[in-house]
Amino acid sequence: MMQQPTPEMQLTAHLAQYHDLTVMRDILIPADERTMHIDFLLLTKCGIFVCELKTYRGIIQGEGMKKYWKQFTDGNEIDYFSPLLQNLYHIKYMKKLLEPLPFDIYLHSVVYMYGYGRAKLQIAPPYPPQSSIVNSVASLQRVIQLVSEKNGQTLSEGEIGYICEFIGKNQIRGDEARTAHEVDAVQYKNDARKALFRQICPECGAPLVPQGTPTGNYWVCSRWPECTYTHRM
Repeated sequence: MMQQPTPEMQLTAHLAQYHDLTVMRDILIPADERTMHIDFLLLTKCGIFVCELKTYRGIIQGEGMKKYWKQFTDGNEIDYFSPLLQNLYHIKYMKKLLEPLPFDIYLHSVVYMYGYGRAKLQIAPPYPPQSSIVNSVASLQRVIQLVSEKNGQTLSEGEIGYICEFIGKNQIRGDEARTAHEVDAVQYKNDARKALFRQICPECGAPLVPQGTPTGNYWVCSRWPECTYTHRM
C-alpha cells in the first residue's frame, strides 16, 4: 500500500512548482540556551518568509494578538498556543543568525494552517506586524505577491544563493541536537499542562479562580482584566 503524502510533503511538492522561490525546510537554529526548529524558509527577491506549518482538526477560534486560542474537537475544548506568536520567536532568532550578513533582509512570518476534513479556522485580526496566516498555497503565494508589491525586489539571485549557503553552514546539524530539541519541546508543553493542573494561569503565572457564567463554568485569571486568559472546566 502506498504511503499517503504528509502535509509537509504536499506543501513541498506545491512550492516546487514556483520557480521564483528557493525553499529550505526542516531547519534547526540556535536560540540562546535553546534551539528553534523552522519548518520552511521561502527565499525570494523581496525577502525571506519564515513558514510554520500546523495541522489541526475541529474548530480553532481566537484573536491574532492573543497568546492562546481555543480548539474545539471531539466535544472537548483545548487550549491552543498561538502559532502566530510562536513564529515571532523564529523570526527573532533567524534575524540574529543572519546579523553577520552585509545586507538588509526583510523577514515575514507566515503560519500555514492545514485543516483535516471539515476543520474551520476562525482567527480575528489584527495580527502581529509582518505576519500572515494562510490555509492554502494560493493564499501563501498571494502574501508573497503583496509583500513584493509593497517592498519591491531588494535581493539579487546571487544574494539569495549566498543567504541559502550561509544558513546551510550555520544551522545546527546532527541527530543528537534534534533529539534534544524534541525533548525540550515536549517538556515545554508538559510544563504548560502542569500549570493548568495547579490552577495557575499559563500566560502570566497568576492563580486561576473559578467563575460560573450562563454558558458554563470557567477558570479565569485572577489578574483579569489585565490578563484575559480563561479555560473551560
